Amino acid sequence: MKRLRLARTLVMVAATLLSACKGDVTLPPSQPPPPGEPPPPLVPEELPLRRLSAVQFQNTVRDVLTRALGAPEADAVLQDGAVASQLQSYPRDLRVSIPGESHGGFFRMDQGVQQGHIDIAYSLGLRVGELLGSNTSRRGLLLGSCATDASAANDEACLVDFISRFGRLALRRPLDADDVAFYREAVSEPPVSPLAVQKVVALLLTAPEFLYFVEHGQSDAAGTVTRLTAHELAARLSYHFWQTLPDELLTEAADSGALLTDAGYRQQVERLMGDARAHQALGEFFSQWFRLDDLEEFDRRVGDPIFDAFRGDFTPTRDTRERINGEVADLVAWLVSHEGTLQDVLTDRHAFARSADLAALYGVPRWDGTSQPPTFSEPQRSGLLTRIAFLATGSANTRPIIKGYRIRNALLCGSIPPPPADAMMTRVELSPELTTREVVERLTETQGSCPSCHRTRLNPLGFVTENFDALGRFRSTQRLFDNTGQQVGERPVRTDTVPAVVPGDTRSVSSAAEVTQLILDSGQYEECFARQYFRYTFARPENDASDEPVLEALRTAARSRQSLRTVLASVALRPEFQRKDFR
Repeated sequence: MKRLRLARTLVMVAATLLSACKGDVTLPPSQPPPPGEPPPPLVPEELPLRRLSAVQFQNTVRDVLTRALGAPEADAVLQDGAVASQLQSYPRDLRVSIPGESHGGFFRMDQGVQQGHIDIAYSLGLRVGELLGSNTSRRGLLLGSCATDASAANDEACLVDFISRFGRLALRRPLDADDVAFYREAVSEPPVSPLAVQKVVALLLTAPEFLYFVEHGQSDAAGTVTRLTAHELAARLSYHFWQTLPDELLTEAADSGALLTDAGYRQQVERLMGDARAHQALGEFFSQWFRLDDLEEFDRRVGDPIFDAFRGDFTPTRDTRERINGEVADLVAWLVSHEGTLQDVLTDRHAFARSADLAALYGVPRWDGTSQPPTFSEPQRSGLLTRIAFLATGSANTRPIIKGYRIRNALLCGSIPPPPADAMMTRVELSPELTTREVVERLTETQGSCPSCHRTRLNPLGFVTENFDALGRFRSTQRLFDNTGQQVGERPVRTDTVPAVVPGDTRSVSSAAEVTQLILDSGQYEECFARQYFRYTFARPENDASDEPVLEALRTAARSRQSLRTVLASVALRPEFQRKDFR
């Protein structure tokens, strides 16, 4: 069984590498059963071989070196010009959405393999190997005293021990005798020579098991579905919650077998979820679910007469967008550590502005990252929909259509039909006479086929936050500018609207807080969360039939207002997370 799975893995690796020269990998479609035979049972369509995401790859290189060398030497290697350039040039992942959806998605779902993945991993492995092998101090850290011992008696044992220890980090599992022999045979030089170390390091950092999640499952399994081995399970947990390889405590739990017990496994899930290292993955999930990366870079507009007049004394920088989006990640991390719920992500009114510019936009003191965060002083700022990450556009235009689309399609997973071809060429421009809402209403609610979608599904959800400008500052009137940036007027803004969060609901609202309550009442937010978190966890679209047990468990946990920490950790406690289907 294990040999069969290993053969399949090697075939997949070969096919993946071969396809790199042609672009992204495309798996063949599944074939229907022969006539007269029943269809196969519905099972999750697992990815046969997942690669590390760009973030996971970069984190793993860093942490393998840190664990092997210690922080000072690892930092010196990572700061080498060639190494830093190669890590920076590693192909970025694209957000991949579900079939039929043209917006959103998750970087983890990008399983395409480009030539750059192969070339950079190869070059990086060689350069890191060279830096480790050619430096006497680093070679000593890797090999121990035998690296500089004048006696050659222990050199062979020294190299074998190094292969076992460094390979255990790189491959995220213990190496068996065959593994060690394979890497030992690649070295024809003296065992503790610089070139010997370089070859071993380069080979291990370009091994399929370094670049991919290679999973064989337990050898005594019957059938095609098997639980993962302890070390495979440790890697799944660590990369899901921390975006990097298992730490020493998780590795020890895998070594001892404690990770395969219910109590030991649950203990590790709770530990990983509660650790500060989970912050990056949590921020990534919510940022990609909420499509925060769609926000335009603010500093690109500096110099435009209207934008300059609109922004006043606020001067955006290259880091402004990152700070704005980082506030949502800090919100989530705070709620996880303070027993907050998924619903609190929508309603919490604490400000997590770490920088002076963001704090000034909110009108609150800066947050130091550790103490109790300040609360919004403006009563109109009710939670997520009024955070700057949801309000800012990177321009002087509030873009209510885009805001409405993001709430309907991303936050609530509502399906929106594609716009007609003629609408694609229509731009909502600022007017020196009309408010943005009035411009949008004239363009989309009175012409052609637009009203059916905009009037009931998109515009209302965007209009309800028109009392905040495109930098997220509260306002009761909209300033109007001419093309030279001169203010030529001012008009009151309107936020009254019928958002119809649930189709057919005719209740009118006039604030983000009221819309937020309608969203919570609808149950669509928790339903959407379940689907989005499934995609993020398993790096594939859900199957409504075969994946329903996981989806229902996530929905139930979220709707019962369990703590966000418990809800997010619960997916790893599912049997589907702990097994693999080799069909």
